[in-house]
Amino acid sequence: MKTKWMCMILMLALALNLTACGNSQEDRNSSKNESYKSNVINLPENGTDKKSIEVSTVKDSAFSGKIGGCYYADGNRIIVEADKLYLYDTGKNEIIASADISMEDLCVQTYADGYFIVGQRSGSGSSNNAFATSENSDGINGYILNQDFAIQDTISFSGLLGDDFILQTTGVAISEDGKQIVFGGLQGLYLYDTSSRKVHTILNYSEEGTADNMQIVAIDSLIFTGNNTLIYAGMATDTPRGGDGISVYGTVSTDSANLTITKKADYKIDTAEMQKGGNLLIMPQSFDKNNGTLLILDTASNTEKMMSFSSRSEGKDGVYCSGQGKYVATSVLGENSVSIHIYDTTSGKSIHTETIQDSNGTYFLRIPQILILDETGTCIVLLGRGIDEVSTLITTFDFKE
Repeated sequence: MKTKWMCMILMLALALNLTACGNSQEDRNSSKNESYKSNVINLPENGTDKKSIEVSTVKDSAFSGKIGGCYYADGNRIIVEADKLYLYDTGKNEIIASADISMEDLCVQTYADGYFIVGQRSGSGSSNNAFATSENSDGINGYILNQDFAIQDTISFSGLLGDDFILQTTGVAISEDGKQIVFGGLQGLYLYDTSSRKVHTILNYSEEGTADNMQIVAIDSLIFTGNNTLIYAGMATDTPRGGDGISVYGTVSTDSANLTITKKADYKIDTAEMQKGGNLLIMPQSFDKNNGTLLILDTASNTEKMMSFSSRSEGKDGVYCSGQGKYVATSVLGENSVSIHIYDTTSGKSIHTETIQDSNGTYFLRIPQILILDETGTCIVLLGRGIDEVSTLITTFDFKE
């Protein structure tokens, strides 16, 4: 009897200890936010996430080839990058259409009549023979597709410029009406008219790129906030002092007017990671200066705010904005896991945390891609998409009540 009671006491102590260990991180965050929730997903050995099937959002078996990314389209629809591009309905769990497009470093944008896709031409070239080629090695190209996902036009941005070229796929943007495309080069900012197929210079950095005692030297990200207004993120130099470039953001209209340059003290913008969700622009901080904060610009009111994450380590492993701007997610990589933290952008509060685990640490050597669907409260996480040695794993979970 004495031995039996001692065993029961030991088992109870062990159970309490495990509970305390499992909830330690949750307790620390709960002290800051009572709505915090945490769950753990263990990926099974066969490479298929069991919770993906339960939530029934993305079936990776529907696509051919390795999945290279998922991008928000509209509503429940996403664009899946595999052997070609697929328009996929997550509500119906089916492919709606596909386009014979194969590129790297994709950026996907929506506009009133369809989709605009920019990417880096791979060494083998584009899968579309009608696509224009360029002798320039950067090979950044664009496709304009209608709402049915049919290709309407193709653009070789390298071929548009005689003595300049672009390096960043994020430095290209289409207007909401689809009539204008802007792109940043090494020497200036340019506008392409989709009707006339002509290009003109919006800004020559050395001649017209100066404001507030700073001069633009590079534009890495561009986003239309109206059909004639742009917000950019890039690098500038202090004109009186010179020296190394500093990260900045600002506005400019397509008629070259109203140029502004803003430098944030004690905040280094990752200029290639600016994202738009609804009226919000998020500008993540560079990983080498990360301190657990996020700069957000409300384009409707033209006001800034800073969001603070639950810990100072959040932000260096990726920050992601939902399509409508209601939510922001961060990922925190571990040796054999990644924790996804989801925040409400209005309140700034942490509303959910999900931890994904796998015995194969290879999946956690690269920052994952995260896609958030506002309407359904669904989060899609891609692991291993940029690692040739493993297949891409897609994990989905719900985070709303």
